[in-house]
Amino acid sequence: MSSRRLAVTVMLATALAVSALSAFGQATALGKTPDGQPDIEGIWQPRAGGAAYSVLPHAGGFFLGGESKTGIVEGGSLPYQPWAAEEVKRLTEHMELDPTGHCHYEGIPHALYFAFEIVQTPKFIAFLHENMHARRLVYLDGKPHPEGYRAWMGDSRGHWEGNTLVVDVADNNDKSVFDMAGHFHSDALHVVERFKIVDKDTIDYEATFEDPKVFTAPFKMKFQMKKAAKQEEFLESDCFGGERDQEHLVNGLANLKDHYYSK
Repeated sequence: MSSRRLAVTVMLATALAVSALSAFGQATALGKTPDGQPDIEGIWQPRAGGAAYSVLPHAGGFFLGGESKTGIVEGGSLPYQPWAAEEVKRLTEHMELDPTGHCHYEGIPHALYFAFEIVQTPKFIAFLHENMHARRLVYLDGKPHPEGYRAWMGDSRGHWEGNTLVVDVADNNDKSVFDMAGHFHSDALHVVERFKIVDKDTIDYEATFEDPKVFTAPFKMKFQMKKAAKQEEFLESDCFGGERDQEHLVNGLANLKDHYYSK
């Protein structure tokens, strides 16, 4: 073997060894639950860039956060059918119709834009949301989605692919929305989420959405989540039915509408 070939062989072997050690170290740092699942229990804080206001790029200055030049939708736009694009325009003119302002659950992925806690069991993973007191159970038993069921949070069935939790969300109703900017879906919405564990404090979230009633093609949303410090706990975050603040807020923002929705 020539010296050059020997050097290349040594370099490749070293690279493989480093990669293996890195993967082993990551797996060890992540920890495991008693039943062998990657341990993701704890409170998680999304870095969703003001997605509750709009999942698309938007200007700053609104009470939900600053400017987002990219949004969380891959490619920066949503593939609406023509009729649906017109409906988005109508909804932006009637923010008082936003269901979250009337104490309804936010749906997926909207509920994930705010802090939530994960509790793991062998049969399911529970998502406990600070906002609206919502909760979601991701069943791990391999059973199919129920028939004839529709819910604000849909029905979630999951499995692990290495250090990635894959969740299939079906049975969504047509009432929840993606944000406050009029972006909506129908009851045909189907979501496949991937919670990729980067390290013990970081999850990369990616979800693929299909809804043939509203969109012309599937699309993706992506953002990151960070684990909160152990001493942090949920505070009460409530919503009061019958409130009228949302109507007043809409009237007060009327002059700002063109600024926020023009892009």
